[in-house]
Amino acid sequence: MAQPTFSLTSRDPSGLSGTPYTDSWYMEESLNSTLANETMCVESADFQYIMFPVIYSVVFVLGLVGNIIALWYFISTKTTTSPANVFMVNLATIDLIFVLTLPCKIVYHAMDNNWIFGEALCKITGSLFFANLYGSTMFLTVICLDRYVAVVHPIKALQLKKPLYRVVASIIIWAILGAAILYLTLRGPLTSKFENGNIACLENFSSDSWKGRISGVSLFAAVVGFILPLVVIIICYPLIARKLLETAGPRQSSQTTKKKALRTILVVLAVFLICFVPYHVIQMIHTLRRINVFSSCALIQFTYKARRVTMALTSLNSCLDPLVYYFGAEKFKWRPMCCGKPLTGPQFSKTITSLTRLTPGLRSNSSSKATDSSQAN
Repeated sequence: MAQPTFSLTSRDPSGLSGTPYTDSWYMEESLNSTLANETMCVESADFQYIMFPVIYSVVFVLGLVGNIIALWYFISTKTTTSPANVFMVNLATIDLIFVLTLPCKIVYHAMDNNWIFGEALCKITGSLFFANLYGSTMFLTVICLDRYVAVVHPIKALQLKKPLYRVVASIIIWAILGAAILYLTLRGPLTSKFENGNIACLENFSSDSWKGRISGVSLFAAVVGFILPLVVIIICYPLIARKLLETAGPRQSSQTTKKKALRTILVVLAVFLICFVPYHVIQMIHTLRRINVFSSCALIQFTYKARRVTMALTSLNSCLDPLVYYFGAEKFKWRPMCCGKPLTGPQFSKTITSLTRLTPGLRSNSSSKATDSSQAN
């Protein structure tokens, strides 16, 4: 007796019903179709080989100068432990560390994304990229919270005026960053090979890596390092604005403090919107695509290009953060060292004399002013 042959009758890929085919045939055809679609969906962004070196070079120069000046000011004026400056010192430090890694990234992208510095340095620069990205968002958030407490809850602010509280908060942030970096770097390599033989650093991860450690770190970082900080800033800004507007007849010092807090949070919000919002929106879409939540070829091509542009935007925070120091730090002044002291006494007289030699019409008036000045001294 002949054994029966089992087959499935259903709708085949061509749309015709009632055609018998086996499970293995259908799975093979589906796999071939998927592989063909992935092969046809080409990812390319050749503009990155020029964009990254140019933007990173500008960020390196401006970020290096701006953050060195900021740290020099905090240290020279002995205000690194001032309650208003503790978080800003940490922010300037993490920005400065980040910009020092940019020369390696400039070479990497200028060589058509070819990492020549080895696995260890890839892990260092990659870790510092994420440390700067999420460390900046967290330190900007605590700066915002600090201003919110100072304006909306001034009595509580007096109780929390000791620098110890801010130092402890900074240590907690650094600990969170350290734990995330260790998890990312110790679980596996961060370099891999492109199809053309170039060595990739912090990109070109396999599907297994994305479904494992990469997607977990990416989603956790997006929630803790971006969504929660953004919610805090969006809540704090209108509360400070309302408190500032509802106060009737305040003292000048109190009004100045509130306006300063308002400007600080406005600058922080601008940094978030420019540097961090575009990147995290694209990064979340990219992560969901890599774990097969989305599979559109058009989306794949869009996110590939958009991630390059938004990654370049994130680096701009190292240049924009000095604006936060200017508006938020205690008595922060951008002025040359030669202009640190006003001219008085004999120096004032010499300056007036030199000016009158260039302007004869002012000689008589300036002579009397110089005489009065010397007598007063």
